[in-house]
Amino acid sequence: MSDIKIFVTHTPNRNTMRIDNPLFYNVIAGSCYQKKDVPAGVYCDDEGDNISEKNKSYCELTTQYWAWKNQKADYYGFCHYRRFFSFHDGKLPEDDWGTITYPAMNAQVMKELGIDEQTMRAYIENYDFLIAEGIETKTLRAKSVYDHYDKAPELHIEDVKTLLNIIEEKYPDLSETAEEFFDGHKFYPCNMFIMKAELFEQYSAMLFDILEEFEKRTDMSRYSREGYRTTGHLGERMTGIFYQYLCKKGGYKLGELQIALIQNAEAEVQIEKVPDKDTVPVVLAANQKYVPILFTCAQSIVNHASDAREYEIFIFHTDIDAESQKLFVDNLERSNIHITFVNVTSKVSGYRLEAKEHITTETFYRFLILDILKAYPKVLYLDCDMIIMRDVAELYDTDLGNTLIGAALDPDFTGQCNGANTETKKYCDKVLKLKDCFQYFQAGVLLLNVQELNKTITVEKLLEMSDTGIYKYSDQDILNVVCEDRVTYIDMAWNMLTDCNHSRWHDVIKFAPYYIMDAYEEARKHPYIIHYAGFLKPWMKPDEDFGFEFWKVARTTLFYEKILSDMQNEFAWHISYDMCGKKNRKHSKYRELQREKMRDKLKEILPRGSKLRTFARNIYYATK
Repeated sequence: MSDIKIFVTHTPNRNTMRIDNPLFYNVIAGSCYQKKDVPAGVYCDDEGDNISEKNKSYCELTTQYWAWKNQKADYYGFCHYRRFFSFHDGKLPEDDWGTITYPAMNAQVMKELGIDEQTMRAYIENYDFLIAEGIETKTLRAKSVYDHYDKAPELHIEDVKTLLNIIEEKYPDLSETAEEFFDGHKFYPCNMFIMKAELFEQYSAMLFDILEEFEKRTDMSRYSREGYRTTGHLGERMTGIFYQYLCKKGGYKLGELQIALIQNAEAEVQIEKVPDKDTVPVVLAANQKYVPILFTCAQSIVNHASDAREYEIFIFHTDIDAESQKLFVDNLERSNIHITFVNVTSKVSGYRLEAKEHITTETFYRFLILDILKAYPKVLYLDCDMIIMRDVAELYDTDLGNTLIGAALDPDFTGQCNGANTETKKYCDKVLKLKDCFQYFQAGVLLLNVQELNKTITVEKLLEMSDTGIYKYSDQDILNVVCEDRVTYIDMAWNMLTDCNHSRWHDVIKFAPYYIMDAYEEARKHPYIIHYAGFLKPWMKPDEDFGFEFWKVARTTLFYEKILSDMQNEFAWHISYDMCGKKNRKHSKYRELQREKMRDKLKEILPRGSKLRTFARNIYYATK
């Protein structure tokens, strides 16, 4: 059995995913710059004979040098933490750049790519040299490999000429192939290959000799950051030159493999901490665009947290950037409050999860609590279009017994079923098939009995139900179906729905059974959690019901100005849309009244003399 080692290059100081496969050897390229602790099982390229300090110019080639000098194998392979070879037995669909693209790596993706030891070993041992599949230069909008390099904005074509001169002087047998490669129309990307040991030894000795000579002849002291990576760029071209040289020479079994690009390559956060009985785990879910609102909600949780309890706030997402995450940690964490961002891309990849109407896709992420936070007996989930007015530990302490979930009755849904919208009652009977529509709960605030739920249903089943697309209110409907008859109903004050557009209360909720209407009106007197559920929010229309409570918190956050700016941009867009869409005087007059109303509300919250207030005023008069 051959000793196959495929070295997967990782970037210093980033926690990127590592695939559990005995053929993969994870290495930090430029590990001499690693400031964080090195994860267990990960190699460093600054050990033994190395050139780790040259990583800023050699890029991933520092990993190749380290492997060449310090590792013994029958086959040497190289790929990246987010780019892998496909060992699929056929051709998989590619994007315009010749890459198979996936949102995230998961078991399903690995199976499709054939990334398992048996499949990989059987494929690799049939070849002497495998390389990343070549891309036609016309795809790269270039006439040739030479032209492609020449068009790179921060690279210098003179460096290619220097490279060719060195090859001609030191390795004349390779010179003709090198010239043909740059004149040719196929580019082999990413420095990805798998070679038998004897070829790898030959290639590495030649490559690093040429690059060392290039360094001696080239002054890169004034190059840009990308330009300073020239040595790595030239090394990438050298792989293609050597491959084409062996093709011409003959006598070798050569092949090309498709490349799979993993768009999100963050390592999964493993929640393994055994929770203390005094710990309150809270889950929020949002995307990058919603960060200002998410932060405002989290701020309100922190404002009412008790010093006597520990709070673990988990934020499920797929795209919140590192800078935003740092703002949360730096500004909201306390000695007893900890914030953890959990990228769930790999968990939801492969599912459509199409939310309807104003509901966002992130709402489905609450299902993942059963898997990611399975160590916790209970978990509190909160939508982030909320303002918290009371310590959530009080809600968390609710005894669920053997029920599956703790939630408040939904006065909007029950009002629809009881006369406000007869179609909702039909939907409840025919699609949801609930025994009693007046037991339907609102899913914005949920206390999940994680252990009991895991005995009842799986995350996979919940996501499969979501994919059917039959549920009007998405995951809320699904949870009502799954948890029917096993619900602990909490005080509606813990999930007080606002009077969306100042019409929900008297146009919908008033149709609900009297005891639900009574509970709703009582909750409005002393809301513990204000839920801005619906198509209008205070950050869209400031005079929304209980909007003053949102702005009271928002005004204290780092994102106050961003929320105002976003609101004004949305306001300006609607004005433009309205002006283009005027059809009659009646319509025009209505929109004029709406603009005046919005102008007055903006004046209330924008400081006198501020640029934002001037901007809002100018928009009003420009469109009057």
